[in-house]
Amino acid sequence: MGKESQKVQFKDAADLLRQFSLHGKRENRLSILLGLLQIAMTILFAFVVADILDNALFQPEKTLPTAQVWLVLTLSLLTKAVATYLQNNIANQASIKIRSQLRQFALKHCFTLNIRLFPRFKTAELSNLLSTEINSLRLYFADYSAQKYLAVLMPIAVIIAAATVNWLVPIILALTAPLVPLFMILVGKKAGQASHDNLQQLNRLGNLMSDRLKNLQALQLAGTTEQEADKLFQKSESFRETTMKVLRLAFLSNTILEFFSAISVALVAVYLGLFFLDKYQLGSWSDDLSLSQGVFLLMLAPEFYLPLRRLGTLYHAKADATSVAEHLLTLNKLASQISGSELNVEQQPLPKIGSLQLDTVQAGAKERPLHTPISITLEMKDRVLLNGPSGSGKTTLLDTLAGLYPLHQGKIKLNEVEHNIYQHPDWQQQIGYMTQTPELLFASIRENLCLGRDFSDETLFQALKDAQIEELISSLPGGLDYIISDQGGYLSGGQAQRIALARVFLHKPRLLLLDEPTANLDEATAQAFMLQLAVYVEQGGMLIMTSHRPTDQHFFNKVITMQALGESHE
Repeated sequence: MGKESQKVQFKDAADLLRQFSLHGKRENRLSILLGLLQIAMTILFAFVVADILDNALFQPEKTLPTAQVWLVLTLSLLTKAVATYLQNNIANQASIKIRSQLRQFALKHCFTLNIRLFPRFKTAELSNLLSTEINSLRLYFADYSAQKYLAVLMPIAVIIAAATVNWLVPIILALTAPLVPLFMILVGKKAGQASHDNLQQLNRLGNLMSDRLKNLQALQLAGTTEQEADKLFQKSESFRETTMKVLRLAFLSNTILEFFSAISVALVAVYLGLFFLDKYQLGSWSDDLSLSQGVFLLMLAPEFYLPLRRLGTLYHAKADATSVAEHLLTLNKLASQISGSELNVEQQPLPKIGSLQLDTVQAGAKERPLHTPISITLEMKDRVLLNGPSGSGKTTLLDTLAGLYPLHQGKIKLNEVEHNIYQHPDWQQQIGYMTQTPELLFASIRENLCLGRDFSDETLFQALKDAQIEELISSLPGGLDYIISDQGGYLSGGQAQRIALARVFLHKPRLLLLDEPTANLDEATAQAFMLQLAVYVEQGGMLIMTSHRPTDQHFFNKVITMQALGESHE
């Protein structure tokens, strides 16, 4: 839906569903017209059948249907069948189109928010939202959107048809009709809450499963796999129970609708029966009511409640859709909280990094900075150490310098000119950033290094050599084509970190941000790694790094001392 969709504000879940329904407006209108065609054919069929029965059984001169009558019957049935088929196809097309728009809407927000999605959304929740939850909207957009109009228009058509022969039956139908939506709403509220609870249980189960699979190795080492399996079983049981509760309410809703529909049809039948027994002459436009007219009215009565019952059976689809829409609203509100400047809607091109100046910079959330202001100027070939105790904001500052978070306060100047680097692709193409827990793809080592670009094997192995992991990769089955998981597979934490570092070296950033890169390395490997960093810096790079190794301290020519707010100055 593009940038304009990011600015859309929805009043509530119903408003979101209504606005997205507009993408299938043409199909919904066709579906409504085809529904009206079906009820017209039903009325025609009832009229012809009633006339046939009256002529064949109760008229003094009994006559059988002519060829023309049989043709009308056949055409009415065929037209209704074709209209039903076309209505289903068109409704499904509308549903597919609208759900596609919803996925685009959700994905646009995901791409815009990037890392800011977390921890509000977890991976399993996003997976459920984009697949299971949006797929569950099929019935809502395919059937419910049109049926809520047909549930009004089709009964009106039946009342008009019935009113041509009798005035009391339409009144009976009109007075009993509100019972169906009344109980539909009462049960629907319970169904809506049950659907919301069921969705929450699904997300909790997905989050738990994702987390436990990701940390399966640690659970095996701790010997707690059986206990965690029991927890998964309990969560799956909770999901099963909420699912069954939704189904029970759906069955209860259907039973109630059938019950009241049957009572209403019975009232019409009792009225007609007493009329034909000459108990009264009330309701007919004339002094008498023919059997043909009575059969016609009796055949129309079930058709009057059919669209209402159909809407009732679809009411759970509305409850499901509301729950999903609330989830989408959370995503939309999260994006709406971010100002246009933070989104860099109109980003100015950034120059190549020649110098970097931090002017009274503070990192942290909008409400509260984490550390005291920092001011420093970096030139090419500078090696800067971020020093400070745990909790002083070192990692948050690195995240901010990587453009992942906006500045709380201060200015960042490139080549002595202030720029906004937040979520700026020009900035992120010039920097390399390796966190304490590097992100790897569930793919081959080659794909993890290249990230969509093409490099020769010689270049890849040189980057691996610079990161002190060339020998290990050469010994693996398949070498560069060895598949690893997003957590490194069977590689140690230090080995996974060095693959991420080789990726950084490979893309030759002008500014390198490293968060404790030597924490998982032995002394010899750490020293060899620092030598490679020195080569990188001497070739014109700029380095900002955190480290708690005393032996690393002499490597740097500048130091930024971090101090958390509230700490006393020594």
